[in-house]
Amino acid sequence: MTRRAVRLIWVLTGLCLIAGLLASGALLLGAPDRPWHQALRELSTLVDVLALLLWMGIFAIYWARRRPRP
Repeated sequence: MTRRAVRLIWVLTGLCLIAGLLASGALLLGAPDRPWHQALRELSTLVDVLALLLWMGIFAIYWARRRPRP
Protein backbone atom coordinates (compact mmCIF):
# COMPACT_ATOMS: atom_id res chain seq x y z
CA MET A 1 0.00 0.00 0.00
CA THR A 2 2.98 2.29 -0.08
CA ARG A 3 2.73 2.90 -3.79
CA ARG A 4 2.36 6.54 -4.65
CA ALA A 5 -0.69 6.06 -6.88
CA VAL A 6 -2.57 4.16 -4.17
CA ARG A 7 -1.78 6.79 -1.55
CA LEU A 8 -2.96 9.52 -3.91
CA ILE A 9 -6.22 7.70 -4.57
CA TRP A 10 -6.75 7.25 -0.81
CA VAL A 11 -6.23 10.98 -0.29
CA LEU A 12 -8.63 11.85 -3.11
CA THR A 13 -11.23 9.45 -1.69
CA GLY A 14 -10.93 11.07 1.72
CA LEU A 15 -11.24 14.55 0.24
CA CYS A 16 -14.34 13.51 -1.67
CA LEU A 17 -15.90 12.08 1.47
CA ILE A 18 -15.13 15.25 3.43
CA ALA A 19 -16.58 17.43 0.65
CA GLY A 20 -19.70 15.26 0.58
CA LEU A 21 -20.03 15.54 4.34
CA LEU A 22 -19.75 19.33 4.20
CA ALA A 23 -22.28 19.57 1.38
CA SER A 24 -24.71 17.29 3.21
CA GLY A 25 -24.28 19.33 6.39
CA ALA A 26 -25.00 22.54 4.50
CA LEU A 27 -28.14 20.94 3.06
CA LEU A 28 -29.25 19.76 6.47
CA LEU A 29 -28.65 23.08 8.21
CA GLY A 30 -29.61 25.40 5.35
CA ALA A 31 -33.04 26.65 4.44
CA PRO A 32 -34.77 24.51 1.78
CA ASP A 33 -36.02 27.52 -0.21
CA ARG A 34 -32.56 28.76 -1.20
CA PRO A 35 -31.81 28.82 -4.95
CA TRP A 36 -28.57 26.84 -4.50
CA HIS A 37 -30.28 23.99 -2.62
CA GLN A 38 -30.82 21.77 -5.69
CA ALA A 39 -27.33 22.43 -7.08
CA LEU A 40 -25.75 21.57 -3.73
CA ARG A 41 -27.75 18.34 -3.57
CA GLU A 42 -26.50 17.34 -7.02
CA LEU A 43 -22.93 18.27 -6.09
CA SER A 44 -23.15 16.15 -2.95
CA THR A 45 -24.38 13.18 -4.97
CA LEU A 46 -21.65 13.57 -7.58
CA VAL A 47 -18.92 13.80 -4.95
CA ASP A 48 -20.23 10.66 -3.22
CA VAL A 49 -20.29 8.74 -6.50
CA LEU A 50 -16.74 9.91 -7.28
CA ALA A 51 -15.58 8.68 -3.86
CA LEU A 52 -17.17 5.30 -4.55
CA LEU A 53 -15.47 5.04 -7.94
CA LEU A 54 -12.09 5.93 -6.45
CA TRP A 55 -12.58 3.34 -3.73
CA MET A 56 -13.37 0.74 -6.40
CA GLY A 57 -10.22 1.82 -8.23
CA ILE A 58 -8.14 1.10 -5.14
CA PHE A 59 -9.43 -2.45 -5.00
CA ALA A 60 -8.88 -2.84 -8.75
CA ILE A 61 -5.23 -1.89 -8.27
CA TYR A 62 -4.88 -4.37 -5.41
CA TRP A 63 -6.58 -7.10 -7.45
CA ALA A 64 -4.30 -6.48 -10.46
CA ARG A 65 -1.16 -6.61 -8.31
CA ARG A 66 -2.15 -9.75 -6.43
CA ARG A 67 0.26 -12.61 -6.95
CA PRO A 68 -1.27 -15.89 -8.06
CA ARG A 69 -0.80 -18.80 -5.70
CA PRO A 70 1.19 -21.78 -6.99
